Amino acid sequence: MTRRLASRAALAARLGTLGALVVGLAAPTEATPAPAAPGAGPDATPAEARPAPVRARTVKPTPRPVASKPATVASQHDGAHARVAINHAGDLRPAREASGRREEPLTAEEDTARQIEKLLRGPLRYGVTGLFVADARTGEALFAVNADDPLNPASNVKMISTAAALELLGPDFRYPTRLLGPTPDGGVVHGDVYLLGSHDPTLAIGDLDEIAAAVAARGVTRIEGGIAVGADPTRDGVYRAVIPIDIRAGEPGAPAIAAPASGMDLVAVTMAARTATGPGRARLTFQTTTTHDVDGHPRIALTIGGTIGRGGAARFTLATRERTATAAYTLRAALRARGVAIAGELRTEELPGFVARSVAASGLPVELGRHDSARLADIIARVNKWSINWLADRVIMTAAALVHREPPSMELALAAMYDWMTRHPRIAKSDVIVDTGSGLSYRTRITAHELVSIVRSAAGFVPDSDAAQSRAWLDSLSVGGTDGTLSSRFRSGDVRGRLRGKTGTMSTAIALSGVLEVDPQRPLAFSLVTNGDSPLSSRYVRRAHEQLVGLLCRYLAVTRKPGAAELPTPPPPVQEPVPTDAERADLEDLEPDPALDSEIAPTP
Repeated sequence: MTRRLASRAALAARLGTLGALVVGLAAPTEATPAPAAPGAGPDATPAEARPAPVRARTVKPTPRPVASKPATVASQHDGAHARVAINHAGDLRPAREASGRREEPLTAEEDTARQIEKLLRGPLRYGVTGLFVADARTGEALFAVNADDPLNPASNVKMISTAAALELLGPDFRYPTRLLGPTPDGGVVHGDVYLLGSHDPTLAIGDLDEIAAAVAARGVTRIEGGIAVGADPTRDGVYRAVIPIDIRAGEPGAPAIAAPASGMDLVAVTMAARTATGPGRARLTFQTTTTHDVDGHPRIALTIGGTIGRGGAARFTLATRERTATAAYTLRAALRARGVAIAGELRTEELPGFVARSVAASGLPVELGRHDSARLADIIARVNKWSINWLADRVIMTAAALVHREPPSMELALAAMYDWMTRHPRIAKSDVIVDTGSGLSYRTRITAHELVSIVRSAAGFVPDSDAAQSRAWLDSLSVGGTDGTLSSRFRSGDVRGRLRGKTGTMSTAIALSGVLEVDPQRPLAFSLVTNGDSPLSSRYVRRAHEQLVGLLCRYLAVTRKPGAAELPTPPPPVQEPVPTDAERADLEDLEPDPALDSEIAPTP
């Protein structure tokens, strides 16, 4: 009997000092204050908790009032030393007394707190986990642990950059790319044409064929001049300048045959690879050098060596930073393929000079062809659902550039992100550190509490929200068990189709933030961030995060009000939008890429 009472006393002590792991409950509960411990005042702090097994002792803390902001720890505590606190309608619940009487059942909140504590002291004990859960509509705090400790949320930063971009440009914005030139006369354009972009980060080689088709549809058969582009590679160029090179076998013993798939003459191929006498895998080598002609136009020399099996074929993807040249040469090849002859060469010229020449010669230039990108809302969905790092950076950089009419830069992008947070006063900015739009940085620091505030603001759960922007942002998040980076997670139970979240993954940081809509009358905004000093097991930590979300679902089911609306049928799994082959290399699981970061990172 003594051991049993001691065990109950230990559990009572842990639940009574529920001091830093889980804070906040939904429904008011009457609590009978326990007698104060000797010397303890109303501001006494709970004693430090110890990892299980806990030495049996009776603790009688004085109930402390909890303001609208839940109580938190002063410093980070890993899972092995996390402590639990519970808030009933503003007051901490006193410890249960150890006595010979039967222990009263745990409330739903206390039981959830105890189960979360087990996960933090078990699967998550080797890292520091920040957790904050709130009613999405009211902001009422429900559960918290290390909620105000700055942690690295990895790709959860994309929630800020995409929300800021939507606010700057609007969900229906499209990046236009236009071909300007003199008005055609009898199917002939007398003079140069100008390829004018708008920093479209999604512009692809295939999109330029749409412009060529529009020119041909106007009846144009010849352009007497050349194609002019500006000096800004991000405005008028193809950001992901990737040129596919098709290679096929020749006669046995003879050189292989290769040419750019688009037929552009930016790339000159020197074939040193031989065709084998029998079938086999292609074993090819590639070497590139970039030169410039007398007019300063770039030329890429590609030398292909090795062997290719008889009857074989291969494709080499040539990536280049000659973005404007790639766009111009691709457009010229597309125009020729559409039956439009071009007499001139590539020219580099700023837009004002081109317009002035055009006006002097034949009047204001007109639009000959045009390509519009997808809606910004759809581009944002690609960013958040698949966590594409380079696209996240480019979207916020170009959005800020278009608004300020300046060249894109990370400095402008970061200013826009901080401005967005400033315009939403529920987000504390004093300890927020972001230095990219993608979160692909080890310097990022945001608290779980702030991430929940970001979710509530971006998703439209706060007053004066723009409905269209909020809907576009919320729809851009991955849906549990359905699409994006959550397509293979939360596939069963009530969570599937009812969790919209943004994942984050780096070697020492794993995060998940979003909205849980298991109870239609009570959506929850939550954030889970786990950091470690050494690389984390992503599968192990993600499983623990999924268990934590499962506990929240069970809590909602237990505390659901009678007569609440039935749960909607979750949507079927979908596969769109999916990342392209070129984008798959930039998903969030990769570490920072020095080559790409050198272009977009701010100066230290």
